Amino acid sequence: MKAGMLSLLVTLVACSSDEVTGAPVPGVVTAVPDAVVAATWQVRMAKAEVRAPFEGRASWVAWYEGRRNEAPAAFASESDPAGLARAHTEYAAIYRQSALLAANAILQVYGADRQESDPAETAYLLGIAGTLTARPENAASLGQSGKSTVAEIARRDAAWAAWSAAKATPYPDEPAGLAAITGAPGELPTAGFAPIPLPLVGEPGQVAAGDPGELYALSRWHEARAREADPTAVAVIDQFLDPFRLPFEAKIKPEGAPATDTWLFMSAYTSAADMQFVSLVSAGDLAAAEALADRSGYAAVAKACTTTGKVDVDCVIEQGARFGSAIEDAMAAANGGAGDGFHRPFSDYARAGVLRALDLYARARGEDESSGILRINAYDRNINHAVDPVFILFLGAWDAGNRNTTRATELVHQNLRLVPGLEVARAPLDALHIRLSRNAAPGVPMH
Repeated sequence: MKAGMLSLLVTLVACSSDEVTGAPVPGVVTAVPDAVVAATWQVRMAKAEVRAPFEGRASWVAWYEGRRNEAPAAFASESDPAGLARAHTEYAAIYRQSALLAANAILQVYGADRQESDPAETAYLLGIAGTLTARPENAASLGQSGKSTVAEIARRDAAWAAWSAAKATPYPDEPAGLAAITGAPGELPTAGFAPIPLPLVGEPGQVAAGDPGELYALSRWHEARAREADPTAVAVIDQFLDPFRLPFEAKIKPEGAPATDTWLFMSAYTSAADMQFVSLVSAGDLAAAEALADRSGYAAVAKACTTTGKVDVDCVIEQGARFGSAIEDAMAAANGGAGDGFHRPFSDYARAGVLRALDLYARARGEDESSGILRINAYDRNINHAVDPVFILFLGAWDAGNRNTTRATELVHQNLRLVPGLEVARAPLDALHIRLSRNAAPGVPMH
């Protein structure tokens, strides 16, 4: 075994010692067929010859060790187009969820909790947040920033208002700031994006304004670099992004070549069919998603856990544990019957992935309570080696919309090092947290 992977696996084993066991309940039948378990990347990569292309490379070692921000440049230096496309696609998802987080916070602080001292420019922030979240009542605030003394805000407000009035394509370049971003493949540019200080009205002080349009522009930049890096992976890129697109964007439901191991390794998906399942669920095509039950472990769990007409949360949690254990056992069998230190860490990706996929499945069915329970359980599994910044900011965006600023702030803080420019999302979140703190009755705890 190469030194890079050996070091990685030692780290993974050490990190897994304090995890929740998630032991399956005795006597319960595993919903995922054996053939589907055997086809997972985890079981196939139990064999050294299948892992070999990923071992000892700076790109994957950085990925494994939580230095996701170093991986894109490493993939570029290794001339790995598929790896580079995956890295840029994940950053495209990260920045979209960062934009959603900022937009949700803005809708609360300058919409539901608006105050007379708020700067006139916050009308633009409310308008762009309403646009990105497909809320026409808030999007109508575009073009109403009044006599703004902040030239950049006035420019953006006018540009977005003109785009909105023209009912143009949902991918504006100039209004979003996309034209200002420069960078080579593998880079993580921010184009100097940062919160803009705005003066308060009628009282001393300033408020930091974070524009979610900038984060959306960064997402689109990374998406474009992904498509350039590997034109053969366009369908996979679209599948990966579908669950993380903003509410004003159309879901694509792409068809084409399935995801390869470069896209699956150390991901939330155990197979290409799992990624297809989540993409179809996100697009609202539940029938097509459920039809994948003979190829996707996640679809098989969905089928098994909706026999009563609703998603059975306890069933999903149990089947997630059983799927992970089945993968772990199959990895040992593929290794000649012997377990190995990396088997549990690899199988944990399936345990977390089931919960994430079924969260989206329940949400698509209109079962919001079940969705929320599964989302929190997925977060409990998002630990150590399985930490995924895409999911963390996905959860943070949800929290911001629910006014849970305490956890959302912590989630943003966890990713400041990995996501250049994330301070743009932190600004409206901080403003909301302060406003909620000031408005809370004495003795009432914050969320």
